[in-house]
Amino acid sequence: MFKKLLASVGIGKANVDAILKSDSLQAGAPFEVEVVIKGGDVAQEIQGLSFAVMTKAKATVETKEHEREVQRSVVLQEWWQPLALTVEAGETLTKSFSLMLHPEIPASELAGVTIAKMWLQTGIDIKNGIDGSDKDPLTILPSATQRAVLDFISQSGYRLFKSDIEAGKVSAPGFTSHLPCYQEYEFKPDSFSLFGVREIEVTFVDNGQETGVLLEVDRAFKGDGYCSISIPNHCTTVADVKPYVERVLG
Repeated sequence: MFKKLLASVGIGKANVDAILKSDSLQAGAPFEVEVVIKGGDVAQEIQGLSFAVMTKAKATVETKEHEREVQRSVVLQEWWQPLALTVEAGETLTKSFSLMLHPEIPASELAGVTIAKMWLQTGIDIKNGIDGSDKDPLTILPSATQRAVLDFISQSGYRLFKSDIEAGKVSAPGFTSHLPCYQEYEFKPDSFSLFGVREIEVTFVDNGQETGVLLEVDRAFKGDGYCSISIPNHCTTVADVKPYVERVLG
């Protein structure tokens, strides 16, 4: 059904345009979208609309010779809204919907910098006709708890090197992710330390009440070590999250 809804619009057919009511969104929070349906050359029955939050995720593909990394489009979350209405030729109809983002949805922007590609795909299901779709970029910000953790690490002598969205799931004591991919933030120290930390990778799993934080710490001569903590989502400042993160970073 979802692939059908993403088919390109045919000449003379109705088409759909989704308008986001907010410039930026946040995982776990509701958002409003206005959908404008424009009739084509003939009257058509609209059976419903689909919405999907999508991203590009890094995946590893194995071949006979070697492994290689590819970027794949991934559906993170989707909704179906039945309509059962008729749009007349040349008519314009407007419908508004309130949707709720999954708390584990990755961020696409951090401190004004784009760190991932996210978009909302809107599909229109036309009875006995070619369906149409609309694609709108999304700006999704990290939650206040996640931002506080990232800020604390940055203030502790590390700089954000890159952020990737990886295909797969994350599991640690106390939490497990549910979406088909996860976001990983990679930090490097501002100055070299022979026996210190060479790299920190951070992944969040937010269940709506608390945020699971998985840290992979690469230390010189010790290799990678994993540790995890869960931080209540009422902790929204650097001072709030410091006691949690400080004890695992050492």
